[in-house]
Amino acid sequence: MSPKYLIVGSGGPTGHHLRHILASTGAIIVNTTHRTPAVGEMSDTIRWTHLDILSVSEGLRLLSPLMNGAKLSGVILFAHPRITRNKHPLSFGEMTGFSHALEGVKAIFDLCLPLLDNGSVLTILPCLTLLKAGGYLQARVYFGGLRGMVEEYTRTISPAQASFLTLEVAHLPGETTPHLPESLLSRMKEQTLGGFPDPESLARTIADLVVRPRPWMHGETLRFPTTGLL
Repeated sequence: MSPKYLIVGSGGPTGHHLRHILASTGAIIVNTTHRTPAVGEMSDTIRWTHLDILSVSEGLRLLSPLMNGAKLSGVILFAHPRITRNKHPLSFGEMTGFSHALEGVKAIFDLCLPLLDNGSVLTILPCLTLLKAGGYLQARVYFGGLRGMVEEYTRTISPAQASFLTLEVAHLPGETTPHLPESLLSRMKEQTLGGFPDPESLARTIADLVVRPRPWMHGETLRFPTTGLL
């Protein structure tokens, strides 16, 4: 039976390369999106379904038949809520609103875990050290909660069932990076030396991590460019 991978989000260049790299190995790719899939990105091996992590109930209902009870080889999480720079003190609601997205991610993981057997769960995170705390408290609240969730799964799930790992990326030249001001993008680019030169190189690294999970990776955070794994 062909291996099957679930990619949550990433309709951009990295996701495009990742889908085709995994599909070239004979795998079936199930990709979720809250937008319209890219033209030419649907085939017998690349399948799309609508899912919004802020409101997952309908998306999970549509996703279940695509899983079709088959074992999953890996789950790759790109999706995150829109992050904007706050120009005023955040209200209580703004600080806690991302809990819906965290609940959505947990529901996705809980749906997938019974289907994983010696597979991997890879979470893609931005490098928060490049985001000033005063301007991106939303990002720190959400991604901090997501990191804590992954750490909890790491403690309670055996790596024989699923290897949980995190990939922290600063910036990808040529990648679409919405909702960030040019001044921040420039700073991120300046500090990406030694990182990924293009989206395809990141996609190949992601594919290598999820296709060949290693026991030592369970619970690890891989940081670029400092890890030097390229």
